[in-house]
Amino acid sequence: MTPKKVLFLVDRLGRGGVAQVVTNVALTIDRTKFTPVICVTRNKPAYGQDQLLRQAGVTVIELKRRSRFQMSVWKTLWQALADVTILHTHLSGSNFWGRLWGTLRRVPIIITQEHAPAYEKMWVEHLVDRTMSPLSDRIIAVSEFDRQKYIELEKIPPEKIETLYVGIDIDKFALGVPRPFAKQQLGLPADKKIIAVVARLFPQKNHQGFLEALSLLSPEHRTQVHCLLIGSGPLEDQLKSEVERLGLQETVAFLGERTDVPQLLAASDLLVLPSHFECLPSVISEAMAARCAVVATAVGGIPEMLGDVGWPMVPPGNAPQLAEAISCVLEMGEAERKRLLDRGEQVVRERFSKPQSVLKTQQLYERLLATLPH
Repeated sequence: MTPKKVLFLVDRLGRGGVAQVVTNVALTIDRTKFTPVICVTRNKPAYGQDQLLRQAGVTVIELKRRSRFQMSVWKTLWQALADVTILHTHLSGSNFWGRLWGTLRRVPIIITQEHAPAYEKMWVEHLVDRTMSPLSDRIIAVSEFDRQKYIELEKIPPEKIETLYVGIDIDKFALGVPRPFAKQQLGLPADKKIIAVVARLFPQKNHQGFLEALSLLSPEHRTQVHCLLIGSGPLEDQLKSEVERLGLQETVAFLGERTDVPQLLAASDLLVLPSHFECLPSVISEAMAARCAVVATAVGGIPEMLGDVGWPMVPPGNAPQLAEAISCVLEMGEAERKRLLDRGEQVVRERFSKPQSVLKTQQLYERLLATLPH
């Protein structure tokens, strides 16, 4: 049987979560059944992603579209869709154009994957998506929370939208090195509990609330911790000023964007994610794979990740409760901590691993193919 061609339509390829979802499936999918092709509509793929994919035999098409009015580039996609059986699109821009061109080109199966929180979309985006949803054979949400929100806000029939969790490369984060050794390798203080916040310095991630929570810790706990803010963004200067205002200069370090996040998580005792909103943040899966404790806000799909594990979750924007949760983990006994670390690692392997995510994506393809006339 000739493998069916699957074309992934995505705005960009780089280090982001959407790019990793596309790359994981393209590199791992069963090539005896499917031939993957990736079409990048906007920027040139970053960080060597295109080279990695091409070396693995994946065709990468670059449209290099610079504005929404640059229509001529779509001719390349139109030609590429001629023998495509499954068109799998990601994010609003590619979802719109993919549904349009895929329908006009009569692609047999169109799958639309949402990655943005449903309730953060503008009303016009909801209107466009609601209007175009009949053109999709299946819509994917990355958490059950967002699936229910899309049903509510865009009136999508429940049977048409399903949840498919994003998976991580566990081996990349489960380094198996002792934490004291990992700290030593990175020059981190051996006598401190390392708290990491791995997130862009954007309002959504609420670093401000984390800093407030740190300032509310007891003096004893504050002297126990050393905090790493890992990520870059427009709030850096403002947050540095806040660190000074709160007297946390000796406690908080800004590391900027890093390529060694697996090593940093291996050296960290606790990951804190204080976001105002999220979909399904992969950094929580990465932390649990690295056997790092987690404290997070109970937003988006986070309760689906942590609910069966037991790490503390708090309401968004509540610094006192966040401080209390951090203190709870710092005071936790070794036996209880080990139990939660073991459970977290198990949950990641069962639900949030790359093999599981790719397998469920492939099973979706096969179910939809089975509905086509023979």
